[in-house]
Amino acid sequence: REDEDISNAVKKDMEDAGIKFELGADIEKITDETSDAKITYQINGKRKTISADRILVATGRKPNTENLGLENTAIETTDHGAIKVDDFLRTTVDNVWAIGDVKGGLQFTYISLDDFRIIKDQLFGTGARMVSDRKVIPYSVFISPALSQVGLNEKQANKLGKEYKVFKLPVTAIPKAKVAKDNRGLFKALVDPETEKILGATLYGIESYELINMISLAMKAHLSYTVLRDQIYTHPTMSEAFNDLFK
Repeated sequence: REDEDISNAVKKDMEDAGIKFELGADIEKITDETSDAKITYQINGKRKTISADRILVATGRKPNTENLGLENTAIETTDHGAIKVDDFLRTTVDNVWAIGDVKGGLQFTYISLDDFRIIKDQLFGTGARMVSDRKVIPYSVFISPALSQVGLNEKQANKLGKEYKVFKLPVTAIPKAKVAKDNRGLFKALVDPETEKILGATLYGIESYELINMISLAMKAHLSYTVLRDQIYTHPTMSEAFNDLFK
């Protein structure tokens, strides 16, 4: 999903940490032995078997709706078990809303929090908040260092035929990274050359999970990238990297 320069940097750092990658492997079976597990798989037409004391399987997530008794109601669900909702999180039954992971979509804590705001606004506010307002949503992958992203990357921009100019900054050029003794990573941002608004950013480096929220805020407020470029930041901090990233 990420751009090649970012994913290659992440992969290299993981390999330097001792992780070995076998991409494109087709797992045939896993056998639970007394002291460890054996994994048999095929890769490039060859069968291999390795031993491991732990196996971590990323199976994904699905809405936890099986035991809610929805079959006894008129509340409709999707083929994947998610509760169907409209733009205001209303279900197919009057005065019943769905909030959080049960409705499917992005399953993040902060999305559930915003779901609450949407429903609260209908009950006690103006009723103007809705799901379609959420156009700028950042996320972070808490590897070491963290990988954070918001908006478009180059792959997505090219697929959409979107014009952009790209800004890059190696983390090793950031003073705070040197102080923290972790120079790994790459910061990258895309800007609309006509409007000067930020189209998206991918930040791979320490504290990126904090910095991505600043970029998200700038995008939400439709600020020019020059606002982040020319801002006065405290030193030494990771946020002052924006002075150089957007230079």
